Amino acid sequence: MNFRNILAALMLSLFSLGVVHAAGSPMHEDFTQLLAIADKALEAGKQADATGFTTLATEGVDVAKDQGNKGLSITLQRVMGKFKQAKKAVKGGDFPAAMKLVEEAKAEMSKPAAKVNFGGGSE
Repeated sequence: MNFRNILAALMLSLFSLGVVHAAGSPMHEDFTQLLAIADKALEAGKQADATGFTTLATEGVDVAKDQGNKGLSITLQRVMGKFKQAKKAVKGGDFPAAMKLVEEAKAEMSKPAAKVNFGGGSE
């Protein structure tokens, strides 16, 4: 065999191992900005500030959508849905329901990430 062929095969195998490792890596999610928005929204809800709450809920949806565009995340989709529902509840004048939804979104973000199991044995 030619030395170039051996080198090419070695380089391709190393490249494919790197891609496989990257595809199997868990996604890192950072909820610090969303948690801060949720805390501010809860404060606005306690003061019955509809405009402030709506603005913060819209900001929360935008941040979750922006972070979600970087990778598919079920948690971010749930959080975004909770913020949208809270915004609708405030527009209807139901502050307790909106605050409950924001609390649920915070609880969703506070859950530890589940260990990914790609099949096989129970490790």
